[in-house]
Amino acid sequence: KGTATASMLVSGGQQLDLMVQPPESIGSLLQHFTGSKAHNVHLRELALKKGLSLSEYGIKKNSKLETYDTEEKFYRALGMDWIPPEIRENTGEIELALTHSLPRLIELSDMKGDLHIHSSYPIEPSHDMGRNSMETMLKKAKKLNYEYLSFSEHNPSTGNHTSDAIYRILTKRKEKIEQFKKSTKGIRIINSLETDILANGRLAIDDKSLSTLDYTVVSIHSSFGMNESSMTKRVLSGLSHPKAKILAHPTGRLLNKRAGYTLRWKEVFAFCKEHNKALEINSWPLRLDLPDVLVREAIAAGVHLVINTDSHEVLQMDLMRYGVAVARRGWTTPEHIVNSWSWTKFAQWFNIEA
Repeated sequence: KGTATASMLVSGGQQLDLMVQPPESIGSLLQHFTGSKAHNVHLRELALKKGLSLSEYGIKKNSKLETYDTEEKFYRALGMDWIPPEIRENTGEIELALTHSLPRLIELSDMKGDLHIHSSYPIEPSHDMGRNSMETMLKKAKKLNYEYLSFSEHNPSTGNHTSDAIYRILTKRKEKIEQFKKSTKGIRIINSLETDILANGRLAIDDKSLSTLDYTVVSIHSSFGMNESSMTKRVLSGLSHPKAKILAHPTGRLLNKRAGYTLRWKEVFAFCKEHNKALEINSWPLRLDLPDVLVREAIAAGVHLVINTDSHEVLQMDLMRYGVAVARRGWTTPEHIVNSWSWTKFAQWFNIEA
């Protein structure tokens, strides 16, 4: 330990480095240890051209040290706007900060709804069903100040039901949702579904059953080993259905468990832009999918995105903040995120009766 630093070994052999500063210098310290090395190197190169020296203690000029109690003041002293920590990667953020033209990144408070949740409604699904009732999840959505909520349980199992049986299940579910719409005030309710894209590119349920929905989220849950070309063709085939509006967890990855599949992303982006389809940023901590690098490429290509929790129980609806964090790392603004829009604009984009 020293007067301002200490290194500690904790359980599991992990080492923690602690550094402290007086309150008047904490902004400099926070900036120094936040963001990438490349960002800080570029920042220091710019400072040197102005005869300045940057450190965790402050900014030094002519041997005089100026201290800063906030990051905002630190950046301002360099003639630039404060740069959000998520985009401190030296990929253009410094130049934009110097010209006061950084984008206003999406925030959790911007989110107006969740479009991918699984309730316990007995839909006899192809995959795991939710643990909480629609009523419970609606109450949670109201606490989150959402304007709308979309129920998107997995499609009924095609192995255990005929097409007619699936249609009956979805018709009965639609009737229940319509009852909710009439009796629930303060939040709009959307009748959706998460539908599997089969290996041949077809959706798991037929057009008659899909007609019961406002729209469907489509996703891959099988045959992950297909090559890039075949998987791209499969995804675009499923996404081309008129009822398909969102591609969920688009890479299929599970962090530390499954790498996911690869797609020809330029083709996917071009298709989504042309046909008004959205890509999902899935907030589930094991997914965080679309990854931030692809998020930035998607918005550069003019593609709209949604941020969803993929909740299977009510407490998981709080996971939205992780998807927002990924979106921020991908430089997204509220304009890029469809479910940060007001109901009127949202309904128009999804072609839902307002």
